[in-house]
Amino acid sequence: MNFSQLDEYIHSLTNDDIIHAMKEIPGYLDITPSDFMLVYRAAFEHALNRLKTAIRAEHVMTGKVVSVFKNAKLSEIAEKLADHDISGLPVVEEDFTVVGVISEKDFLKRMNKDNEVSFMRVILQCMESRGCAASDLKTKNASDMMSFPPVTVLKETPVLEVANTMDQYNINRVPVVDEQNILIGIIARSDLVQAMC
Repeated sequence: MNFSQLDEYIHSLTNDDIIHAMKEIPGYLDITPSDFMLVYRAAFEHALNRLKTAIRAEHVMTGKVVSVFKNAKLSEIAEKLADHDISGLPVVEEDFTVVGVISEKDFLKRMNKDNEVSFMRVILQCMESRGCAASDLKTKNASDMMSFPPVTVLKETPVLEVANTMDQYNINRVPVVDEQNILIGIIARSDLVQAMC
């Protein structure tokens, strides 16, 4: 199910929606246009609340996740990011428990001496010092630079809540985990946009 199907669902109230709405309206209902409007509005609100939870993380996540173990060298991580044309990935233990996330932004933070996260700031530093700002990273691994604790969502999390989580933490992807925090998927902002089409 995707967001383009929501329009169809919003315009199709079920008997359950109507019955639920009628139960919420106190007193005896004399079916007049205003009463019908009350029932309709309550039924519509019930249907909308039902639909807000209908599309869950598991419906839009990518199941094949590019991830790294926490002892992976940063050079290996940079290569994976470049090879898969992605800007971030989950860091996992051997049992695929998510322990962090590492992204281009983490690389930029570590490479910037000024604490300003900017690709052009890194370029400027390289040009001024005639050295590579990434040279200090050669001996580091994922656990030295990853963002933690990781922001994750469960597969049952409604997509609207996933979007709110991404906005709240200003992140572009979120790992999807099971109840034991084992990685089962990932959702990128592009997945949410695609689901809305």
